[in-house]
Amino acid sequence: MTMPEVHAMASFPGLPEQVANVRAFVRETLGDPRFKAVIEDVELLATELVTNSIRYSRSRGPGDVQVVITVSGTIRVKVVDDGSDTSMPVLTSAEPMDVNGRGLMLVQALASRFGVQVGQVSTTTWFEMAL
Repeated sequence: MTMPEVHAMASFPGLPEQVANVRAFVRETLGDPRFKAVIEDVELLATELVTNSIRYSRSRGPGDVQVVITVSGTIRVKVVDDGSDTSMPVLTSAEPMDVNGRGLMLVQALASRFGVQVGQVSTTTWFEMAL
């Protein structure tokens, strides 16, 4: 069975309450039953990346976070934010009692591949899921 080709993009204000809208965007974009096996993982990882963007980048508050979903052999999700003056996304190890620090660990564990591209005015984090 051939997977449908998909390309969808949406922008969300850099506010924590927008994470629910990102989940809805992922569910709507990947609503085809053929994505059923991976949609929950894609939804989780997309919201982890968006949450990091809202928490740590200049997109927080007045900016926007862009989410791009592409399906062509794999599912690829890109999250583009306004970058940061003080940090960049890095994989860390969280202690059992830590409240934060597990987002990129989840991405690494569940995605086929992931990465970060830091530009002068934006940061893109992405992951791919095998179909």
